Amino acid sequence: MASHKLSYTASYIAIKFYGLTLHERIGNHFSTATKNFYRNLVAFLPSHLSWYQNSLSKSFWRKLFIASEELLLPGDLMHIICRKYYIEQLIDEALSEDVSQVVVLGAGFDHNGALKANEKATFFDIDTPYMVEQKEDFLRDFGYKNSNYHVCSIDVEEQNLVDVLTYHPDFDSNKPTLYLAEGFFDYLSLSTAKQVLEQIRSLTPHHQLITTLFALEELNFFYRSSFTSGVAMVGETLKLPLNRTEFIQLMKDHKYTLQQEISHQQMYDDLVCSTGLKLPVMKGFYILTFK
Repeated sequence: MASHKLSYTASYIAIKFYGLTLHERIGNHFSTATKNFYRNLVAFLPSHLSWYQNSLSKSFWRKLFIASEELLLPGDLMHIICRKYYIEQLIDEALSEDVSQVVVLGAGFDHNGALKANEKATFFDIDTPYMVEQKEDFLRDFGYKNSNYHVCSIDVEEQNLVDVLTYHPDFDSNKPTLYLAEGFFDYLSLSTAKQVLEQIRSLTPHHQLITTLFALEELNFFYRSSFTSGVAMVGETLKLPLNRTEFIQLMKDHKYTLQQEISHQQMYDDLVCSTGLKLPVMKGFYILTFK
């Protein structure tokens, strides 16, 4: 993880999500607060990215954007809609049960803490120093600061989660905790992923973990190359060398049990079809919940 620069992966996810939710039948699946968060975020981004706010507001440019994206990597756009939609649902479900503390790993520009943190649920966004600086500026500029919402700087390849969170005055190791790893583990080496899992287990005895997974072996060679080269073009690298079965085994090795799996096909059947758009969800994309 580069600790000294803007995450273009996080930025483009925000841009794509914003543009897609301007489509009424997609936008209807998200709250006004969520859509406004990403509209404000795109406006906040540096000028070479913020111009998307005006261009994507026009139907012609949205259609052109969707067509070009689908040509290069079918399913990439709808996988973004699906990950935001299902993760929101899973967080809300956890908060309605016993979870009162949420840690978002590699948070990027995630909106959940800004919108869901309250006196009953404390959120901690974890990211690299530069991304934390950028997010703090955004939260302040648009009025999203919240006493129950904390943004913490850490480079997980060089620092220990335990060292950062146990000394935070608002973190409670005894609280039932949810860890969210959206687009997180894929960018870690296997050794770093193992270390993070060990750190999480030592931090909180009672917790669950929601993670996304890109099982790239399920894509054909052309689309797999398109995906990895696209990530490389923005200065980031997919590092975790595991397929779906191997990833689940890694979790088992760290005493996690798979509770729920949402596959790309399920996302298409359940959510995408309801929008009336005949766009696929990227093969190999999964959302997994472990306890």
